Amino acid sequence: MKFITTSTLIFLGVGMAAAQEIQDTIKTQELNEVVVEATNQRINAEVSTYIPMARQKNAAQNAVALLSQMSIPQIDVDPVSQAVKTAHGQNVSIFIDYVPATSEDLKGMKTQDVKKVEYYQHPSDVRFQGAKYAVNFVMQKYEWGGYTKINANKWFGVNRTEGELYSKMAYKRMTFDVYADEIYLTNRHMGQNSVESFKFTDFHGNGPQSITRTSETKSSLYRNNSNDFSLRALYNTDHIQISNRIAYSLTNIPHNNLNSGLSYSSDLFPILESSTVASSKDWALRYNGNYYFKLSQWAALNVEASYTYGRNTSNSNYSIPDGLTIINNAKEDVHKYVTYLHLNWNPNKANQFFTNFGVQHDWNLINYLGNSPSKQKYDVGIYFLGQNYQHIFNEKWNVGASLAWIWETNRISGIKADNNFPQTNINATWSPNDKNQIYFTANYGSMFPSASQKSPNMLQQDELMWYRGTPELKDYKYTNAMLSYTWLPNNKWQLNADAYFGYIKDRCVTLYSPTGPDGTILRQYFNGGDYFSDYIGMSATGKFFGGKLIAKLRPQFWMRKTTGDYAWSNNQLTCTAQLTYYLGNFYFFGWYMTPSKYQQDHSGIISRTPSKYQLQIGWGKGAWNISASAYNFFHTSWDEEKESLTSEYYNFDRTTFGTQHHARYTISVTYTVGYGKKVQRKNEMSGSGTAGSAILK
Repeated sequence: MKFITTSTLIFLGVGMAAAQEIQDTIKTQELNEVVVEATNQRINAEVSTYIPMARQKNAAQNAVALLSQMSIPQIDVDPVSQAVKTAHGQNVSIFIDYVPATSEDLKGMKTQDVKKVEYYQHPSDVRFQGAKYAVNFVMQKYEWGGYTKINANKWFGVNRTEGELYSKMAYKRMTFDVYADEIYLTNRHMGQNSVESFKFTDFHGNGPQSITRTSETKSSLYRNNSNDFSLRALYNTDHIQISNRIAYSLTNIPHNNLNSGLSYSSDLFPILESSTVASSKDWALRYNGNYYFKLSQWAALNVEASYTYGRNTSNSNYSIPDGLTIINNAKEDVHKYVTYLHLNWNPNKANQFFTNFGVQHDWNLINYLGNSPSKQKYDVGIYFLGQNYQHIFNEKWNVGASLAWIWETNRISGIKADNNFPQTNINATWSPNDKNQIYFTANYGSMFPSASQKSPNMLQQDELMWYRGTPELKDYKYTNAMLSYTWLPNNKWQLNADAYFGYIKDRCVTLYSPTGPDGTILRQYFNGGDYFSDYIGMSATGKFFGGKLIAKLRPQFWMRKTTGDYAWSNNQLTCTAQLTYYLGNFYFFGWYMTPSKYQQDHSGIISRTPSKYQLQIGWGKGAWNISASAYNFFHTSWDEEKESLTSEYYNFDRTTFGTQHHARYTISVTYTVGYGKKVQRKNEMSGSGTAGSAILK
């Protein structure tokens, strides 16, 4: 299993291993002292295949933990947030036996059933639904039966409790799933300390004013209780795959309260305290269908369809004793319909054609109550049509290009804003053998603002600031390119080197101006400035002592630059280190990430986050898996993030408090019981989250 203290241990482990020089191989056959060795990793132009070791499967409590322990060089796994991305930071679509999987599906996986893990770049199989990057877990097949899995997770230092129940029953070609979970979190260490500087041209008729506002959190209370429940029926053959799923999700936040001390540099305001009493309740009912049909030897069709109805309620009361009271309440009904069609035509092994068509429609009906009452109606439609071609030659070359056109229609409280734009991609992969791969990709397209960023409604934040959306906000263009080289010389080493260029033109950022009521500051959105984000990096994984010790190092050198009102540049070296050691049924694991500093993609805010680290010990045998972890155990403060912003009329420095980086200790226990003759453990179902909201925040 896994253990690390700091990145220094990695080099210590490497040195110890170098002295021993034991190769990590799988002995598949032994005849008269002749050993035939099989590789547990191979690569070609379309897919990289990795076979997890038995000790890794026994140690991992879920699918993400297994990916983390396998240390696949083309992907990065954050074991704390459970985020899985490519090495260059792009989203990875995850599948289990070619069926889309949610993050909770991955938590419910029985990792002992994993036969191999495949990583695809621009896959030709239509079941991957046009994903550029995909991870597919290939599972052990069973005849019939079922299993029930129970997980309990308790945090100490942060008051959080999680419980999950998953059960599956398979009979012939049918599989039935049920999933339920509950998460409870209470925290009394939320809030912000901030120093804000305002420049007014005519504040309340008093002419130009410069005011510094200092806010310090005195007390807070946050409580969150969420529940998910879902049912699914799956029919699966070699030629047809039909999945129907219904899910209900509820998130209730009865308390999100904050008391702060306020002081001002101006005699216009006395020293006083502010109080915010807030709550919210969101629920959603969702249907999701996935249909795959192999039409012939040369053609296949995949259809996704989903419909969501949700209701979101939020309440906020900001007040100053014997003074200002700001009430911002909202009720929202959400309807969302999505359909995607993916048609694949393969006239021969070398040529692959994909046609993609999609429709997404969102209706948000919002009733704002309180100091700024209004009713808003959002009717947003997105339609796209795309064509992709991939040429695969002898599993050594995979070259392709795609062109899609996207149409966007916006109807926001009677205001029309329509747009259309292209999305393009080119990619090329060369794999001369099963140990080397060179990959290049480039993308160009547009991104569109969210519905809340285009809201015409204006709300008051406090005594000095108002905020609103910008209906005339424009889409912004992006361009990026990436070049990588992967080398798998043997079972002992995994190496990857990459370089990335990213560019956003006319990005969407916040604008602060003294144009609010009575000359106050108004925060809204506008298109301004470009964003450059580039890096060069590498990833190296070594396996020593017969695979009992695994070390991974991922350094990256970042070069970031922005133009416009928030012009800024910064160069930074970051590094992630990971060490795992297996001892029988036990494992020891450690992970470390350096601090980071960056300007947010769509804001002038400069963020600084502290380092993150984790130690974990676990034990797995049969139906039981138990782990205990210590996260950021030297970070006793509740500081979560430090942010700063500098603009013409408004500046701030603030520290946000929360649970994300505070020291915590976790115990997790999983028990799985199987029944029947054999168990068909394929993709596992789970909660899906509430409906997205367009409420202005």
